Amino acid sequence: MHIHLLGYTGSIQHQEAGNVSLAVTDGNTSILIDVSGAPVMALKQSGIDARDLSLVMLTHSHIDHIYALPSLLHQLWLLGRTDALVIVGNGSTLSKAKELCAVFALEHKSGMFPLVWEVLEEGPYLGPLGRLRLSVFPVPHGVPTLGVSVVTGDSKFVYLADCTADFAYPALAYDAALLIHEAGGTKEEESVLTGKGHSSARQAAMDARTLRSGRLVLCHLPPDPSLYQKMLDEAKSVFERTELPVLHETYEV
Repeated sequence: MHIHLLGYTGSIQHQEAGNVSLAVTDGNTSILIDVSGAPVMALKQSGIDARDLSLVMLTHSHIDHIYALPSLLHQLWLLGRTDALVIVGNGSTLSKAKELCAVFALEHKSGMFPLVWEVLEEGPYLGPLGRLRLSVFPVPHGVPTLGVSVVTGDSKFVYLADCTADFAYPALAYDAALLIHEAGGTKEEESVLTGKGHSSARQAAMDARTLRSGRLVLCHLPPDPSLYQKMLDEAKSVFERTELPVLHETYEV
């Protein structure tokens, strides 16, 4: 299983990267988690053909996580995709995503491939994903939001998008070889971040330690890159195996 970071910033982009989005691949199976920026181009830069996507997973309805979905679907239509595409998320997220796509009447285009909207509030996705097993669980944020666990064989990857730290972790969040966790700022900002439903880098590291993660990569970073080294230092003081994100890096799990 490979994880590819397509973007890693929070709501405000900067010149080095766009909003957080990532792909999970294993053999011929590919999952896109959250859709931002220029998704077809970003996938291509990571060596993934967007036409081969198996599933799109949306963690929540905030704009920086779903705004590029119409562009993705439109380009897949132009590229000649005919296979159905499954789009998974909780009910409120899929409702917003459908509204967004309806603005452009995407599902009414001539020859549009079928879109399968599948509501998943908690637990495993039961559809075919090759060797991958995807499960979701609710995490605390300003709107209903899902954490994601992907397992193949004995390897596990966990993604905690926007969320506060130190909640009632489900069993499937533990013992991931790789945890990608949002980190919106430094220790000094924790009270403000928590009030907005977010975590600091230090709090992300505390989660990684509690969850017995093998490796932590920070994401959903603030717009000022000058803060990143301080955030990394604060996180590493709690969990040594913490890293800053690298765009289009392939993380093997």
